[in-house]
Formats: sequence, structure tokens, C-alpha cells
Amino acid sequence: MIVDQVQLYLKSGNGGEGANCLEQLSARRTIGGGGNGGEGGDIIFNVDQHLYDLSKFGMKKRYIAENGVRGKEHNKYGKNAKSLWLGVPRGTIIKDLSGKIITDLVEYKKDFLICKGGRGGEGNHRRGYVIPAQEGVSKDIILDYRIFNDVAIIGFPNSGKTSLFNALTHKSYKVASYPFTTGSCVWGNFFDEDYRDISILDTPPVKKDTIDKERQARFLKQLYRSKVILCLSDNEDEARGEFDALRGIIKDFDGEIIKNKKIFYLLTKIDRIDNTNKINGGDDVFAVSVDKGIGLEELKKKIKECLNK
Repeated sequence: MIVDQVQLYLKSGNGGEGANCLEQLSARRTIGGGGNGGEGGDIIFNVDQHLYDLSKFGMKKRYIAENGVRGKEHNKYGKNAKSLWLGVPRGTIIKDLSGKIITDLVEYKKDFLICKGGRGGEGNHRRGYVIPAQEGVSKDIILDYRIFNDVAIIGFPNSGKTSLFNALTHKSYKVASYPFTTGSCVWGNFFDEDYRDISILDTPPVKKDTIDKERQARFLKQLYRSKVILCLSDNEDEARGEFDALRGIIKDFDGEIIKNKKIFYLLTKIDRIDNTNKINGGDDVFAVSVDKGIGLEELKKKIKECLNK
């Protein structure tokens, strides 16, 4: 199961205190000799190409960086604390608790400083006073992972989504004749004849009039980054109605999702259907059969054409 959202508490390190001590220059003269404190540790997010969801944050939700080391006598500086680096998968959005986007980490090798460590205090070297250190910065944030994908598959229960996904990616995820086999988003890749790596996302079944809208929203949001959406139906009599219903569910969730995206409508399992003319509707409608291998190569060709535009 993909973990795509977590809430974290972050706190960067406090600066180390400056030292307050005296140095004897002669029998009658002393000066301040305290050194400065070290800088508190920063908290920095970076995109890690080896991570594919947020499950690493499942058990630990509080991250506190080290404090800077206190200054010492003889004007010796305290050691700066190490930065705390937190890796996240590409496509992670960082938000505050109100939902405002702080940053969207979409590029590999991109770092983002989220909490700056506190400045170290200044010791009393050659002065008669100490300047206090700064405290670190604390924040409550939400990590919202949006999976990068070229093509997303969506459909009602038992519409053949996972069978199509397995056929395109050569995976072997669970397929059954009963609904709700797919429990969470899964993804894979296939290579076209030009060796282009095309990523495919299989989503859990869409439910009509579901009361668990929050669960459904968790995977519908993954369509934001899709370039092509495949809407599936295995119902020859009600295919066009189901296609319209799927499009309506996406639009009701967020109409921005379907803007600037190509949507293909697939009538699946056509080897079990006598008449496929009922869904004729242009070059955005395909009749396919995974078991018989019908229509898959044409579908791949159309996907490639869309991605090359």
C-alpha cells in the first residue's frame, strides 16, 4: 500500500550559547575571553530517487535537529551542528496545516531548506557582555506525495483495470472476477519501440455514491500529474453512461484535473461481447481484450502520440 500523505513536526537546532568567561592579561587587567556558540542544525528536504512513497515516515513523526555547541573559554568557538536531511520521493508537495503549498519537489537533486537552524550566541570575547543564541524554527507540515505518471487507469469495480495494467507493464498483480481487488495505487513501466520509458498508474476502483469520499480523494488526486487518462468499462449496454459518469466524478473532485489531458475510453473484455458498435464515438474510444490481445498495440500507439505532442 502506498503511503502518500503524512503530517510531521519539525524543529531546527538551537544555536549554542556564547561563553561568558574572563581571561587574565596581567595582575590588574582582565578581558572577556568567551567564544561564540555554534550554529544550530538546519532541516533540509531532498528528492531521493530511491524512494517511492512516504512509508519511511510511518513510525516517526517528529524530527528535531541538533543544537549548536556552547562556546568555550580562550575564545574557542562551539561546533556547528550537522544539518538534518530528510529524503522524500519526487513529486512530494510540502504544505502547511492550512493546505497552503510551501514547495513542490519535482526535480531530482533539488534541496529545500524548511527550517533554518538558530544562530549561535556571541561570547564576551573583548566585550563585557554576551549576545544570546537564537532558538531553532519549529513547524507542523504535511507531506503530500503525488505520483509521477504518464498514464493513469480509472474505472468502476471489476472493469478490467488491473488486467490491462498487467498487460501493459508485464506485471502480475492480483486479478479476480470479484470487485475491489485493487486496494491502493500501483505503478509500473513499459518501453515503446523507441525505448521511451512510459509510466502507468493503476488506481483503486471508483465507487458510485461512495460515503468514503476521503479515501477516493486520496487516489483521485494522483491524476493531477497524469498526461493521459484511460477510463474503462466492461458493460456493453451502459459503457457510454459509465464513461460519462467517470468523467463526471473526476470533474466533481477537481475540474482542473481533466484540463490539458487526453482521455481515452476503453470497452474491455470485448472477446465476451457480441456487439461493440454500441459505443462508437470517435478516435478516443477503444475496444480491447487483454485475454485475446486485441487493441493493445493500437492503444500503445495512441498513448505514444499523445506523449510526443
